[in-house]
Amino acid sequence: MNQQKPLTGRPERRRIKIGGALLAALSSGLMIIILLALQPIEALPADIRTGIGNLGQLLIQLVAVTAAIAVGVGLLNLVRSQARSLRRFPNNLYSLITLIVLVGIIGLRVFERLNAGSDANPTQTSLILMDTLQVTVESALAGILFFFLVYSGYRLLRRRFTLWSALFVLAAVIVLIGYSPLAGAEFLTTIREWMLTVPVSGGMRGLLIGVALGVVVVGARLFIGGDRTFRE
Repeated sequence: MNQQKPLTGRPERRRIKIGGALLAALSSGLMIIILLALQPIEALPADIRTGIGNLGQLLIQLVAVTAAIAVGVGLLNLVRSQARSLRRFPNNLYSLITLIVLVGIIGLRVFERLNAGSDANPTQTSLILMDTLQVTVESALAGILFFFLVYSGYRLLRRRFTLWSALFVLAAVIVLIGYSPLAGAEFLTTIREWMLTVPVSGGMRGLLIGVALGVVVVGARLFIGGDRTFRE
């Protein structure tokens, strides 16, 4: 009987594609970091610093263009998935509403851009509409977040009282009361601003640094074939 040979070309081509993409991503990211770090060094000549700054800005613009293309692809994927959901209409009424709003906003924005030169002070109806919807949605999410924080703090203290749970509830109460327009709560507003400026800002920066280091480590492991998922 003839034995079939194992197909080794497809995993190898897949590994080469992944390695090429990771090499491009890692090299461009490291280049941007190095260029932005070298630009403020005053010991370098002015021409070199200017060239480094222009090259860094060019790479950042390329990243912005790539992100815009990714957003466009995401919109096309959204339209495709919502159009598929319309086959089960009227069970998926929200898919129809999503498509109508998406097409309406894009069409309104294109119409405003085409008529921008005919009016000296054009009214940005699309931006007003987007801000109105965004403020409404953010207000609703903020209200849901308020009740979620209060309920989670109650459940946390009820299940097990610890120092960290008490700090969590205390910080949540200070921040929530600090945003309220209550008379005599000015000192809580000052404490809230300090908490948002020092601990929260430092924690967010630490998380971003950790995410960046994690991406670099995972990308390097995939590139050298250290992950079992892409080894075969």
